Order: sequence, then C-alpha cells, then structure tokens
Amino acid sequence: MKKFFPNLIYLLLSLPLGVLYFVILITGFSLGAGLVITLVGIPILVAMIFVTYILGDLDRTVTSKLLGVKIGKPEARPSNNDSAKSILVAQLKSLQFWKELVYLLLKMPLGVIAFTIAVVFVSVSLAFILAPFILTYIPDAQMMLWNGFEIDTMQRAIMTSVLGVILSIVSIVFINGFANLMGSISVWVLGKEE
Repeated sequence: MKKFFPNLIYLLLSLPLGVLYFVILITGFSLGAGLVITLVGIPILVAMIFVTYILGDLDRTVTSKLLGVKIGKPEARPSNNDSAKSILVAQLKSLQFWKELVYLLLKMPLGVIAFTIAVVFVSVSLAFILAPFILTYIPDAQMMLWNGFEIDTMQRAIMTSVLGVILSIVSIVFINGFANLMGSISVWVLGKEE
C-alpha cells in the first residue's frame, strides 16, 4: 500500500508527460527538417538532439523519484576529442539516443494506457465502495451494474460495496504491477539500473 500512491501518481503523470514529450519532439524535429533547406533547420535539429536527452533526463528523474528505481545515465562520448562536431556525431551513432527518442515518442500511447488503467480501476472501485452512501444521501441517483441489476436496495448496495473492496485490492495489485512494468521499460530504455 505504501508504494501504491507513488505508483498511481506515476501512471497518472504518464499521459501529460507523454503528450509533452511528443509535442516537443515532433514539433522540433519537424520544424528543423522543414527548415533544413534554409540552413536554419540545422541548428534546430542539433538543438533537438540535446532536447531529447533533457527530456530523457526528466523521465529518468520522475521514474526514479516515484518508482524508487535508480537509472544511471548512459553517455555517448566521442573517442578522439571533445569538439562539438565529434560529440554530435557520437550522439547520432549512439543506439542509446535512438532508443531514448523512440521511447519518448511512444510515451504518449503508453501514457494513454497507463492513465486509463489508473483512472478506471480507482474510480470503479471507489464507486462500488461508495454505493451505500450514494443510495442513502443521493436517493434519486440511479445505479446499475449491468442491464437488469439495479442497485436500489441497501442490501444490493452493501453487496456492491463489498465487491468494491475486493476490486480495490485487485486494483492495487494491478496498478502496482503495471507501474513496475513501466519502470522496467524505463530502466531498459533510459539506462542501467544502479
């Protein structure tokens, strides 16, 4: 239970962070590629390489803080010198850069899945648990689990509430497991676990 709330926050943040990463990266790389013909695009594309690493660092930090995994930052270093050109070439040759870029772009669809799982499991569990209170304090509310099973008596509301408690236990286990899966993916893509 102690890890449930950080895991839940991590899953809920996956969608807005995924949208942020996607918008920044697609906009920046598209703008740079479109303006390459005017030569203004080249510095934009170079800047986007470093922006990719900054966004990767942000995701590393969020994952580390909320899931408690430490992800070491891998670096692509040029072998011969530290000139800007050799650093840029080393970054482009680095498999790590391309893994990070693809992961950051895929973070949006992964975030949609994570956000949906978190919201659905938590809201359905809470709605079931609160069925007796809803029936008591909002008598005009119509509650129905499925076609033909209307929660219109206190006995059915209590049964639904017990079902909600069971579902909340399943939800906690499932949300923790899914957050651990997302954390494992982040560790694999963004670096090495320390």
